[in-house]
Amino acid sequence: MTMKLRLCFALIGILLGAFSDNTQAHLMAPNKGTLNFDQSGGYLVLSLPISAFTDFDKNSDKALSLKEIKSQQKAMIQYITGSVYIKSNNQKTFLSGAMLAPQRSHDLNNNQIEQIVVIGKFLTSYDHDISIHTSLLNSLTQNENLTITTTVKGSNSKQIFTLDNIYSSHSFGE
Repeated sequence: MTMKLRLCFALIGILLGAFSDNTQAHLMAPNKGTLNFDQSGGYLVLSLPISAFTDFDKNSDKALSLKEIKSQQKAMIQYITGSVYIKSNNQKTFLSGAMLAPQRSHDLNNNQIEQIVVIGKFLTSYDHDISIHTSLLNSLTQNENLTITTTVKGSNSKQIFTLDNIYSSHSFGE
């Protein structure tokens, strides 16, 4: 086989592997998040457990199917954007442009959703006197929490903090 043909087969194999249904990877580690600020605002990515969305479990089986999520996607996005905000000088900036990415289980029951990754942006710049608030975590169990890593572009500092059903806000002091 010629070198070009081998490279072609290798590329096809890589593409098939990348786009097959058997590929299992998470967009974000479960119960983790990032909040990255630049001059245009703060980019938020959260991987939330299904228990944060108990109100959307229509058949009360304590699980969310892809069908349940798709049928209620607009309501879920409204719930999220109304539940997460940054506060600075008594002004609230809510999450905008939110998108959902349901993450399937890696177990045999591949239809069960374990996490929902939320992606959105705060249209406000970083200020040392800001705080993040959420009511998304009210229904988490006692052992569940959300660890968020925050960075600011142009700064070498990084803050890591944990939110749960009791501590659902964090202030970014110096």
